Amino acid sequence: MRTVQWRDAALVLTPFVACALIYLPTLSGALLSDDYAVLAALADWSREGRLLSALLSKFYSGLDSPSFYYRPLSMASFGVNFSLAGADPLLWRLTNLDLHLASGALVFAIVRRFSLDLGIGGSNAGPAIAAAVFLLFPTSPEAVAWVSGRYDLLALFFMLATLALFHRTERWNDRWGAAALLTAACALASKESAALLPFMVLVMAVARRAATAHVSAPRILVLGMRDAAPWLLLALAYFILRTAIFGVPFQVYAGTSPLKALASGAWMHAMASTRAWIDAMLPLPLARALFLIAIAVLLALGALACWRGRAARAISLAVAASALLSVALLLPHLSALAADGEQGRLFYTTSALLALLVGLAVAATAAPAAHLGVKRRRAMVLGASLVLIATELLLLRATVAPWSAAGVQARALIKALPGATNEVAPSGYGLVLVPDHLGSVPFGRNAQGGLVLPPTQPLSLSSRLIVQTPADLAAWPANAQRGLVDALRRYPLAKVWPAVASGHATGTALPTDYFCWAESSSRIVRLALPSSAAMSDWFGAWQSALAASPCTELAVEMGSR
Repeated sequence: MRTVQWRDAALVLTPFVACALIYLPTLSGALLSDDYAVLAALADWSREGRLLSALLSKFYSGLDSPSFYYRPLSMASFGVNFSLAGADPLLWRLTNLDLHLASGALVFAIVRRFSLDLGIGGSNAGPAIAAAVFLLFPTSPEAVAWVSGRYDLLALFFMLATLALFHRTERWNDRWGAAALLTAACALASKESAALLPFMVLVMAVARRAATAHVSAPRILVLGMRDAAPWLLLALAYFILRTAIFGVPFQVYAGTSPLKALASGAWMHAMASTRAWIDAMLPLPLARALFLIAIAVLLALGALACWRGRAARAISLAVAASALLSVALLLPHLSALAADGEQGRLFYTTSALLALLVGLAVAATAAPAAHLGVKRRRAMVLGASLVLIATELLLLRATVAPWSAAGVQARALIKALPGATNEVAPSGYGLVLVPDHLGSVPFGRNAQGGLVLPPTQPLSLSSRLIVQTPADLAAWPANAQRGLVDALRRYPLAKVWPAVASGHATGTALPTDYFCWAESSSRIVRLALPSSAAMSDWFGAWQSALAASPCTELAVEMGSR
């Protein structure tokens, strides 16, 4: 008996331990990209003595401009990290990993509850495999290893908690229903992807009615809608709030129109880019092929196993519909998927729903075999599950490695910036060019100010030096004519653009000293870019200087623009 208990414990815990070990190298890295924008905002609010009031204000305002983000709960979680750890990234990153592991536990609990209630298996095999598939899913590092992926982590955690709680409700206002409404509100306050949740609750309510009520299909739909009504009303309130804040209910990204994209068919452009994105996202061809085949086999066998049981069929169809909609709702917001493999975080919810389907497939075939056909099907399901998890391990290690390396690079950059400042003459001004991204990992994007300001740096470096990415370079000649360098030298960074706009900055000089970040040697390199050449041919001077430097990644990035 004790041996069986130890075996079950090992089966359950192994995926969680494996996941933690694979992500462990990312915990020591510095913050990346958008993380610094969040850190800089929190530091400003704290310095002004209004950290709490600013965080509370996000519950009735947008996250920033010009986006249409409503994510106050995620921002509050960043505020807690900042209050406890300042700019030290360890706690920030550990929070992300803990949320991922907690969602894995919810995936396990949901599949186990479904299996017991549906009578399709009492072992832990299905739940454990579902948890493993989710925890090791190879497109998830962007959500887990990037602090800015917290929005997706929190939204999914509360979505899964809502499903787990809703499945136990008898009435919407019992203790389980009240808790499910609270977690649903938390999900909607975490990220826009949680807009899928009311539909998930609805299809689960309909599935539950279909499994137990022997009435007509229209009546089942009516009963399901009645059961899900409080969550549907919550969604209505959410979109009314978005309209009040932003003027539009559905727009998330500036410059996009989901309704127009749906009506015009523009959303299909994103579908056309899927193949290139998958190839870049999952860089091991053989493992990628086996991974996709194993998922397809498991979904097919799971559908076959669940189809014969009324309740199992209803639940599996509800989860499958939610998975499809999680992708369908995303496409109208995108012009195309990134060819370099970014945007894996956008499919974080989909990975959990696929894991639930795999878990149901395993659970449905885990019962003792009654005849040869069932034995063969169970062997196929278990074999495909092992192939899937093995390929996930290979692919996850490959996709986590760049995030670990980028964190190390960012930490080295932070340490090197004060030294570059010392190389700039008292009367001069320096510009350090850093990559927008390293492979599929966002690096310098939206981090320019945060890298040179406290709390990232002990003292502000912005009066002597600024960090930029290749995308920032185009505006420099025109802005220099408006006195940008003078404003940077004389004003705190937050007041630079107001000074330029008001005409309080003078001069037309470009920076005097130019540097670039060499990824291969993890150091800042001075560039041979004379001011006279920069004045006459800005881009040509940059391309020539980078081509003659060790900053090969930047030279490639500059050449692609």
